[in-house]
Amino acid sequence: MEKPDVELIEGLSPAISIDQKTTSRNPRSTVGTVTEIYDYIRLLYARIGVPHCPNCGKKIEKQTIDQIVDNIMELEEGTKIQVLSPVVRGRKGEYKKLLEDFSKEGFVRAKIDGEVVELTDDIEIDRKKKHNIEIIVDRLVVKPEIRNRLAESVETAMKYANSLVLIDVIGDSEKLFSGNYACPDCGVSFEELTPRMFSFNNPMGACPNCTGIGYLMKMDEDLIIPDKDKTLYDGVKAFGASTMKKRRYNGKNVF
Repeated sequence: MEKPDVELIEGLSPAISIDQKTTSRNPRSTVGTVTEIYDYIRLLYARIGVPHCPNCGKKIEKQTIDQIVDNIMELEEGTKIQVLSPVVRGRKGEYKKLLEDFSKEGFVRAKIDGEVVELTDDIEIDRKKKHNIEIIVDRLVVKPEIRNRLAESVETAMKYANSLVLIDVIGDSEKLFSGNYACPDCGVSFEELTPRMFSFNNPMGACPNCTGIGYLMKMDEDLIIPDKDKTLYDGVKAFGASTMKKRRYNGKNVF
C-alpha cells in the first residue's frame, strides 16, 4: 500500500497491512517477508549487532596477524597445513576473470567447492549455483622456523579475502580466522556480520538441520507401529489405516 502523505501520526497503535490476495504456498513466506519488515530486521542486526563467543560468551573482537599466527603455531609440530584465501563464499557466478587474475599474479592452485584445481586448467563453474572458492596461498608443515613465512602467507591471504584466512589442516578440519572478529580466549573466528547471516532463505544463515523451514518432517515409529505385539498386517498403520492387503497363494496368506 502507498504511504500516507504525512510526516508524523500520533496516538495510533502500530499495525501491519497486507493486501488481500491469494496467499503464497511457499513455506518460507511469513508476515515478515511479505511486508519486507524482515529485510529491515536483518539489516538492523547486521549493523548494530554485537557478536559474542558461543563457547565462553565473551565479546568477539578483531584479531591481529600475530594473534592468528600464534593460534596456528599451537598445532602439533609436524602437522601439514594449507593457507587458503576464501575469496568467494556462498555466491553464484562463473568467476573466470577472477581465477585468471589470480593466475597472472602467480598463484597456482585453488580449492573450488572442496576440490583442488590448477588455475591454468580450463575450469568450468556453473554460474547458477553458489560456490566457495579458496586460493591456495601456501603449503607448510608446522615447526618453529616457519613463523615468518606463515605470517607473510596469512597477510597475503587476508589481503584478497577481506581480512579472512582459512587454514586447512590436512587430514583434519578447516579453521577460519578473521582480522575482523575473533574470541581472544577460545580462538573462535567469525566473519563480519552481514544481513544474509540472519536470513533463513540463505545457506549462510539458515539452520543446517531444517534448511530454514523451521520444522522437521520425520517418521514416528510409535505412530506407524502402535502395537509391536501384533502382526505386520494387523499392527502396521500408514496414514491412519493399514495399506497392506491379504491374499492367498497356494493355500498360504501372503502380503
